Amino acid sequence: MRDDHCRKIVQKQAYDVLSHKYGILIVIGVLIFITLTSFYFGETVVEWSNEKYAQVFNSYSDNIAGRSYRERLCSPLPIDVVYTWVNGTDPKLLNQLRTLKLNIEEELNITSDSKCVFTNCLATNMVILDPVLPKEMTLLKLSLVYKVFVQAEKMFTVSLDTDENANYTVIVFKEDTNMTEVLSQPILVHEINTTVRRGYITTDWTVHNSVMLKDTAIMAGFPPQYTAEQIQTKLPDKIAKGITKFTMHEDEGLAVIQISKKEDFEALIENFTLEGKKPTFSAANLVWDLRDFRKDSDISASRFEDNEELRYSLRSLERFAPWVRHVYIITNGQIPYWLNMESSRLTIVTHQEIFTNTTHLPTFSSPAIEANIHKIPGLSQKFIYMNDDVMFGKDVWPDDFYTYSDGYKVYLTWPVPNCNEGCPSSWIKDGYCDKACNNTECEWDGGDCHGSNVQAGAGHWSGGVGWYNDQKEHCNKGCADSWLADRYCDTTCNVKPCGFDVGDCGTSKYDQLIGYKLETSVTEYIVPKGEVIVYFNMTTLMTDKGSVESAEYEKSSVVKAIAVANKFKVITMVFNKGHNATKLHIHLKGHYANVTQKFQYNFTVMVDTTQENKTLEVLQTVDKVNKTANVTVEKEIELPVVYEVAEELIQVKPKPVDQKALPEHVNLTNIDLPEFIKIQYEALIKEKNEGDITEKGFRIEQMTLWLKYQEYLRYPPKNDTSFTKPVVRKLLSFVEVPILQMNQEDKVPVYRQNDYSYKMLEDMLKSGRQYTDEGHFPWEEKNVFGKFEKIRRKEALQKQYTDDIYTPRRRLLDTFGDSLRHVNKIYNREFGFTARKVPGHMPHFVDRSVMYELHEKFPEEWDITSSHKVRSSDDMQFAFSYFYYLMGVKRNVTAEEIFDEMDTDKSRSLSDREIRTLAASLYDLPLDLKTLSGLENILKNCSEYLPDDKKIERPPPTDVETYYDKDMPQATRTLFLNCDEMVELIQSKFKSRQKHKFVTLEDHEIAFKMIKSNISTVVGQLDDLRKNPKKFICLNDNIEHNKPDAQTVKAILQDYYESVLPIQSQFELPREYRNRFLHVDDLRQWKRLRDWLKFFTHIALVILVLFTIASYFGDKIEALQKKFRRQRPSSDEGKLMTV
Repeated sequence: MRDDHCRKIVQKQAYDVLSHKYGILIVIGVLIFITLTSFYFGETVVEWSNEKYAQVFNSYSDNIAGRSYRERLCSPLPIDVVYTWVNGTDPKLLNQLRTLKLNIEEELNITSDSKCVFTNCLATNMVILDPVLPKEMTLLKLSLVYKVFVQAEKMFTVSLDTDENANYTVIVFKEDTNMTEVLSQPILVHEINTTVRRGYITTDWTVHNSVMLKDTAIMAGFPPQYTAEQIQTKLPDKIAKGITKFTMHEDEGLAVIQISKKEDFEALIENFTLEGKKPTFSAANLVWDLRDFRKDSDISASRFEDNEELRYSLRSLERFAPWVRHVYIITNGQIPYWLNMESSRLTIVTHQEIFTNTTHLPTFSSPAIEANIHKIPGLSQKFIYMNDDVMFGKDVWPDDFYTYSDGYKVYLTWPVPNCNEGCPSSWIKDGYCDKACNNTECEWDGGDCHGSNVQAGAGHWSGGVGWYNDQKEHCNKGCADSWLADRYCDTTCNVKPCGFDVGDCGTSKYDQLIGYKLETSVTEYIVPKGEVIVYFNMTTLMTDKGSVESAEYEKSSVVKAIAVANKFKVITMVFNKGHNATKLHIHLKGHYANVTQKFQYNFTVMVDTTQENKTLEVLQTVDKVNKTANVTVEKEIELPVVYEVAEELIQVKPKPVDQKALPEHVNLTNIDLPEFIKIQYEALIKEKNEGDITEKGFRIEQMTLWLKYQEYLRYPPKNDTSFTKPVVRKLLSFVEVPILQMNQEDKVPVYRQNDYSYKMLEDMLKSGRQYTDEGHFPWEEKNVFGKFEKIRRKEALQKQYTDDIYTPRRRLLDTFGDSLRHVNKIYNREFGFTARKVPGHMPHFVDRSVMYELHEKFPEEWDITSSHKVRSSDDMQFAFSYFYYLMGVKRNVTAEEIFDEMDTDKSRSLSDREIRTLAASLYDLPLDLKTLSGLENILKNCSEYLPDDKKIERPPPTDVETYYDKDMPQATRTLFLNCDEMVELIQSKFKSRQKHKFVTLEDHEIAFKMIKSNISTVVGQLDDLRKNPKKFICLNDNIEHNKPDAQTVKAILQDYYESVLPIQSQFELPREYRNRFLHVDDLRQWKRLRDWLKFFTHIALVILVLFTIASYFGDKIEALQKKFRRQRPSSDEGKLMTV
């Protein structure tokens, strides 16, 4: 009954709607709405189903190309790409770099500017204290502690409008104060050193770190004949009364005016004239840093110009590696103007998003950024890291980086730089103490030079430092340049052409050499033409008990070796032949007999080694010469040449004889050969006598045995006590060729030596070369901050020379090379000493989990790297650290793992056959019954004392093992793992295994081209890439943009990019468009504003629609309300009547 009632009501309402004037239209509209909603809902369901299906089955299609590579990819694992990029022409970035450079110069105390070069700059009687003094420190308290501040008049604080908002204290002194005395006063406040600098004022308000003085003005342009009194009389009375101080600077043509009221200053500017001319008035700006960073040519937009390498690298990624899922670009907030920010496959990541410790920001160090790249939110577990100057040249697939069978593929290039000059990695920890390796950098030859039973190799170290210049031609046959001034008397070098080993063999024969006395009145010496050896006697200069503490020398190719011997008070110089007239500048520092009395002595030596001798001329000192003697040499090398030679150390050491082939007269029968070589030689003679080998074959085999014998002489076994002859290895003279323009597949010229195999020599020569900094930021490629890091290393070395008993000779490498050696030293301690090579400059395949392991292993080292503002010597170089951790870390073998390997039938118990396999893995072969019985007895014993719950494991009846020994228990997995004796045996016998699988490959598919400013060279390099494309290409920008050919080189480079990668990628905007915002902060701020505007616009539209509806249908709404009110009483009435 109730259903009929409801049906009638619905039917009545339907008739009412249909009978309405717009009823049919309403019904049609509702049907259309339902149809469209159904289609939309169905489409949503289908899309959702496709997405779910793709997540499960179409992982091969989740890539930048949107295509399925299921047939080509071995794994559906997503792989992302991470780039690091910076716009070197960004004015904000350039200002930050300049500020950083000034801060580093200040930190290293290498500021040399003592003259103010700013516009209308004047010295004042003000000093600036940094850091700011505490509030409780008044001028009175300061003057009570430091008497120089008694003459101070006032003290106030100024603030700089910079990112740091730094505060400084300014103290004003009286006019007659001796400012030199004030500036030399060291100040310590709350145990903090306070820097005191003199203040200057200038009219240039653009000067870095300047503060405008509100009560001081500088007047210029007044007639020079006017005095201070005359100018003041010309001033209006009202203004003159407001002037508190008026100071004339006649030489500069300036006047400094201090005015108490701002109104008086404005009136002075508007109304004051002199002889019809209006002088210029400018507010005075207080400065104390006299360095003008605006003139810094090291940091300029033209030098860091972007060649749009990232654009073409992305094109190569889309063309040759379309299987990549997503691209992340790490920047310091910059956005490339051409980048398509709407691309769903690309994300800009700022440094703030990946640096856990934001106090390390801002940073300009690529190693610091690389130390945090694995922290990108949403990054795939395995990703590829690329620099923007790296691109692909051929099709690349994930198996070029990693396969399940081989593991990681590591592409290696040249060897890591030697820990010290002349110390190849093969010498470290080889059982012999080598002089060149006996220092802290080489861990004291890996421990070979520690202990009581030290065997000398390549000469034992006796202290002392010298400097030599690598040359092909030696001073004497068999005397390598590296042997000169090495603190050891070498027989082959103890001849006149070598300067008697440059002092190492004493001065008894120095009467055969040309020598001069150094005198303070003589500063210039001329060596006769053709002479290549000279010495200088320093006795007159500093007396017998004086000593030279340090020496500096301007590097020159004419020099073969120089050394200073304090014991003999001589400086010995050996020159290379065939050099034209060259002037050498020498700078000595030392002390007299009284250590507190210091001296400095500069002198020059004119050398010409091209002609015959001429008589010596000594030019007496004149005033002009004295002036030039104090000129600072810009290009200096570190020359720690100060040493003392003890008489007992002047001794002769043996040298091996060079023999390129086995001499015919040598008979191995007459040589006392080691036992194992003697046995082989006797067998060889027997074969010859029996006719089993020809005469030619006999000579070949005899040569092989001879080489084995020579190898034995150099590297005898450590436990061989029968051989006691001293083994001396020969230090090679390396030919240094800077790696500035070298393709990694190019051959390196190697000079064969008899004492080493070709491969060993090749690695040694490569590792001795100067490394090019692989930094990918433009200021790293241009080595802007390299000189500061060199100064830091120099100071550290000087300290080492002072503190250490052993003073190693070491060439200062570039920062990149030093960071490699830093990591190599850490890994030597952790993973053992081994020869390592540098990973190629290419895309690197990285596993985030391995990076987290690496950070947990060396947390302090990575934190230090992350904190650096610029590249430093103690950085953890990313690729080298990652791959050699990957290859070096090992894991312990567990008993569970061994049991599972031995249980070949997977029965969870070991059979007799499987126990024998286990025994073969544990013990030396051949196996005997006693060994097998001992292993079985271990399991028997464990089965007797272990509780049942730890030894009983009931295998299925079909898997019960039957043993030859009836007393043998079931060797189940539970018994095996709970048997302590068995577990200990496993752990002692099985070595640790590699945690990660890997295979090393050569760099045949890597092309590294250093692009410089030589047009023909660049054209040849790029044509070579066109002819021989490689999978991985790096075009490193080393263009000198100030050269006239720079723009042509850039055009050639651009032409190459467009010729090989002409098609735009999805990550680029069309050529006619460019991004409105070039900084992420500006973009995000605009997006926030846009979102708010969109939100309020939607609200306004909703309100407008509601208002329109209310206005248009107001009368109908009112009629419906009245009709509803009339219907309600009638309805109630009907109900009452029914009741």
